[in-house]
Amino acid sequence: MVKKRKKIGVITSDIYETYQQNIMKGIQREAYAHDYDVVVFSTFLKAGMWFGYLNAEQNIYNMIQYEKLDGIILMPDHIKEFDKGRMLPEILKKRSKGPVVVLDYELEGFLSVMSEGGGQLRPVLDHLYHEHGITDIACMTGEKGHPHAELRLQSYMDFMREHDLPIRENRIFYGDFWYHMGEEVLESLLHCPEGLPQAICCASDTMGVSIYAACRKKGIRVPEDLVITGYDADDGCVLPYFLTSVIKDSETLGANAVRRLVNLLEGTDIPMAEQRERLLIGSTCPCNKGWEENRVGDLDEEISKEGFSFYHECNFMMEDGIAMRSLEECLWKIDWYLCLLGGISGYSICLCDDWLGSAREDEKYRKEGYSDRMKLIFHKYHGEKAVELDQDFPLEEMLPAIWEEREQPCTFYITPLHFMDRCMGYAAMITEGEYQEIPAYYWDWLRNLCNILESMRRYLNLEKLNESLTEAYRLMEKNAVTDELTGLYNRKGFMIYTNQQMALAAREGKELVVLMADLNDLKRINDQNGHMEGDFAICTGAQAIKVFLNHEDTNYAKGFRMGGDEYAAVLVMNLTEEEVALRVQAMEKYLEDVNQTAGKPFRVTISYGISREDPMQVDQNHLLHRADQLMYASKRSYKEKRKKGV
Repeated sequence: MVKKRKKIGVITSDIYETYQQNIMKGIQREAYAHDYDVVVFSTFLKAGMWFGYLNAEQNIYNMIQYEKLDGIILMPDHIKEFDKGRMLPEILKKRSKGPVVVLDYELEGFLSVMSEGGGQLRPVLDHLYHEHGITDIACMTGEKGHPHAELRLQSYMDFMREHDLPIRENRIFYGDFWYHMGEEVLESLLHCPEGLPQAICCASDTMGVSIYAACRKKGIRVPEDLVITGYDADDGCVLPYFLTSVIKDSETLGANAVRRLVNLLEGTDIPMAEQRERLLIGSTCPCNKGWEENRVGDLDEEISKEGFSFYHECNFMMEDGIAMRSLEECLWKIDWYLCLLGGISGYSICLCDDWLGSAREDEKYRKEGYSDRMKLIFHKYHGEKAVELDQDFPLEEMLPAIWEEREQPCTFYITPLHFMDRCMGYAAMITEGEYQEIPAYYWDWLRNLCNILESMRRYLNLEKLNESLTEAYRLMEKNAVTDELTGLYNRKGFMIYTNQQMALAAREGKELVVLMADLNDLKRINDQNGHMEGDFAICTGAQAIKVFLNHEDTNYAKGFRMGGDEYAAVLVMNLTEEEVALRVQAMEKYLEDVNQTAGKPFRVTISYGISREDPMQVDQNHLLHRADQLMYASKRSYKEKRKKGV
């Protein structure tokens, strides 16, 4: 049955990593069982990169409409290092209308759902001690002060005390939960007075890998010379399942977070599910020797190949996207590359209404927050493709599809779209049905998308800039050949365009009709009435020329102001004498109408001459000479009439 559902929001980071995916598997399974939708808001980076980039990542928290979510699950462990990550608890306290559950982390003022046993190292310690009789054990935990690092270290110390084993300061190390510090820790152990321990128990698999890599460089055999164990085993590390480790039941942890929310939202009493952590026996303890002999290649080579797959070998998304020359083409190309994300149900791309910005280097672009209205430029759901550049929606909706009625619940993964610190918008991946893992390369796919959008943004702005420059050049060119006062072409324009008109007339077998005119008594008008009235007379004469041209301005009919009071008109037309006479009558009538209605103390009149020429037999000088002869004849006639008082 089609219906609207409650929404659980999940705020996290690095959604493609195995721990988060296992958590999400449990969240989705339990949410779907209660017919809830899940809306995930995730960044893709932790601390350690350029702050502006990180700031743009966490900008996604500014689009969350906390008030509209029925409940929220916060996973602060991966985002607490960012400035905005530290602000999230206060934002949630102020804006969230529903319950908030913090996952696997104690945060003052919030309910927490924790891993049972607090993430202890006890399973691997029990194995080392009881199965192999190992008593000299070192511990490499995570960052000092990190709650998970301290809990795992405490479980090590508790175990050593319970079994009357010595706890030595030079056997305890703080690491970074990553691949970086193995050599440093191993070097310290080698310089201990007691020498190497029998085993080193690491608080994460990644740190265990770093110790193993350091041992290979030093020629230390594992497990013969040193046994290595890890924690939180998953297939996300470089070499999966070769460490003896602990597999956390993260899926149940995620499910319990949903159960806690459902209990609060619906007043039920659903019991928490029991978490079942498992010991994983790998090749780095005596139980399972021979991993290296059966493994092809070197560890360094394996590390370099991490994630190298069909996606990287056959993915030309970046090149294809950048090659497009319109946003619409670009989006259809992105649509094709959605196949790399597997069988997702839908995908949406939402951009700020000001995402295009400009081509200026000093432009003040959007770095924080989103526009009040967002553009939904791409939305695909169950194979129905839609590229609609003009579709928009208010930011308070977050994404229109979230609120649509559907037959079954679904999950939305909302992630930021930005280029460095420039905010462009956000994307949403939609999944339904059985849990589908997000590919480990989704971050790379998103970076391609962001880079493509930035490339398109720059291209469109350059196109706009080119159009502006072209228009400016056209205007400059027009101003160079146009008389500012009258709007007719100037003498330079005459020299350029009449050559074109003669060529056109010759090509089409048409006649040239040339009118030369002179404004009568301009000096007297200026002297007696001032130059403003003189300009009026000049403009009136120019308008009369336009009337003669029948208000055309094409290569077939152009008008010119040749000097102070001189005009020209050139027609590329086969006109009869009667047609020419009609144009002259229209010109003279226009002048007479102005003289009767303008209320000026002077009359505006022109003297003119008209010649008809074969374009094959004339040049510009001939045109000017013939028309001038007729115009001066007309001028003499005008002066003689004035003397006679006619």
